[in-house]
Amino acid sequence: MRILKLHTTTSTNTYLKEWIRTNTPDNYTIVLTDEQTQGRGQRGNSWHSERDKNLIFSIFIKINQFRIDRQFELNQAISLAIITVLKNYHPSIQIKWPNDIMADNYKIGGILIENTVSNTILKHSIVGIGLNCNQTKFPATIPNVSSLKIILGKDIDLDELFLKISNSIKNHITTLENNSRDFFKQEYLENLFLWQKLAWYQDIDQNKFEGKIVGISTEGKLQIELTSKKIREFNLKEIKFLQLRHKDVKE
Repeated sequence: MRILKLHTTTSTNTYLKEWIRTNTPDNYTIVLTDEQTQGRGQRGNSWHSERDKNLIFSIFIKINQFRIDRQFELNQAISLAIITVLKNYHPSIQIKWPNDIMADNYKIGGILIENTVSNTILKHSIVGIGLNCNQTKFPATIPNVSSLKIILGKDIDLDELFLKISNSIKNHITTLENNSRDFFKQEYLENLFLWQKLAWYQDIDQNKFEGKIVGISTEGKLQIELTSKKIREFNLKEIKFLQLRHKDVKE
């Protein structure tokens, strides 16, 4: 595992993508930084992070002859690799579809996976990971966000956490390579935020509705069962979580 350590960069994903254009990367080459000034998340959102407070890195992953129709399985493996480690710090850690990291209904981290494909094969992936660890102040414009320090009431050893997560990722990718399709599907569902819980959502047409997550399609679409028992499927930008039902909200 080769580690490129930076004091600051705009985006670890961007840096790693540029670096592999002129270098031949070993599998699991990592770019790790103390500060990221233009971090990106899902839906084009920015990722705010204080210097030296959080865990920010990107990792190059190459799986031999991995078909592009299995891309979401890679997402599942990475998400589970992270929460497997974090559950040792706090047992309520969950995954918010498709790959945000949640603790006690607050977002504490996110994953951004950028794949390079050739025909039907995934050539390689750049996986960016950001975890709020020791940061305790966040902009008012960013709602529902927290950190491990806020939740646990103590500082997190970033070096220790990085080693645990990077090793867990390698182990989960090896498991993914050596097993059949959907190996991680049930475990992913069982660790999914709002799995089998009624909540309010809004679709791309601004329609609000109540439903519960009942599954994930092979392509990674979110499957929600409405109160009418009809099941609808959604891509990433087609649905927005609004709130839990009142009885499910922690007082």
